[in-house]
Amino acid sequence: MSSARMAWLASLGLLPAAAWGLLLFGPPAAAVLVVSIAAAAACELAVTLPRHGYTLSDGSAFFTGALVALMMPPAVPLYVPAVASAFGILVVKQTFGGLGRNWMNPAMGGVVFSFLSWPGLMSRWAAPLGSAAAGAEVPPLEALRAALAASGPRDVTPLGVLGRAGYPFSPMDASAVGWVNSHVLAPLGAALPQGSFDILVGHVAGSIGATCVPLVVAGAALLLARGVIRWHLPVFYLGTFALLSLVFGGLGTGQGWFAGGPGFHLLSGNLVLAAFFAAPDPVTSPLTDTGRLALGIILGVLTFLLRFFGSLADGAAAAILLGNCISPLLDRWLERRKSRVMEREAA
Repeated sequence: MSSARMAWLASLGLLPAAAWGLLLFGPPAAAVLVVSIAAAAACELAVTLPRHGYTLSDGSAFFTGALVALMMPPAVPLYVPAVASAFGILVVKQTFGGLGRNWMNPAMGGVVFSFLSWPGLMSRWAAPLGSAAAGAEVPPLEALRAALAASGPRDVTPLGVLGRAGYPFSPMDASAVGWVNSHVLAPLGAALPQGSFDILVGHVAGSIGATCVPLVVAGAALLLARGVIRWHLPVFYLGTFALLSLVFGGLGTGQGWFAGGPGFHLLSGNLVLAAFFAAPDPVTSPLTDTGRLALGIILGVLTFLLRFFGSLADGAAAAILLGNCISPLLDRWLERRKSRVMEREAA
């Protein structure tokens, strides 16, 4: 498969999540998306055209700009996604020789650069469509961290913490959760907490393209079916993060061991979007399935540590950049191990 086909298929995979983000946040989100893609394309053209190496048609710049935009807050000033895309194309990609030679993912490089440069602007969130309640413009992950910092651990789940803190979920969530609890879960002695429906369908504040995880997964299914990415890295990435969240995540909310609410943490933030559309980048991920499996575990551990103990509420983009630094070492170690095995077999 050509690089151009891979890049355009990856961009197509972003379409469901992007469409939901535009519907949820309206014209400001559309402006961020257009500006980010335009900046990436302009920088790519400015560098490659003088060298007679016109490369816009390979789709990599378009994909970089789109992914940067989808990981941005919808109310961020437009120069932030423009600079982030420019940084990803000019510094991360072209400075090291262009497509196939960048040592870290360009989109994640641009996003982390923006977080480090404008942490306040990267928190310019917006309330989702039809939600005018105070506090609805804060993403659940940010609201959970603020609630725990204000009142300390509480012996409840993450959604329970948000409920007690007065986080505003939609009337649609109350109707859906109430119906499921009364008709399905009540005979089993179980109940869903308020907010479960909003978190699942993505009717919450957050990054433009990361609120609705089912749509992100639907786009990723296209990439898996067409062989653009392999399942090893994202599955072990998300699985490791979910396991660590289950075992240790409940300690922060006062529930103790094995009560961390991994579903909430998987459905919140940019984690799933980054796991399927950034981590398996063929340029910056290991060359072998074993290496991808190992990197997935490492990324899961790094994201857990950054999200639960770091200053960034999400942590996925920074974890992937750290993983990009480790990827060549995994390839080198696995190649040496393979050579030693072959030498023993030959002897």
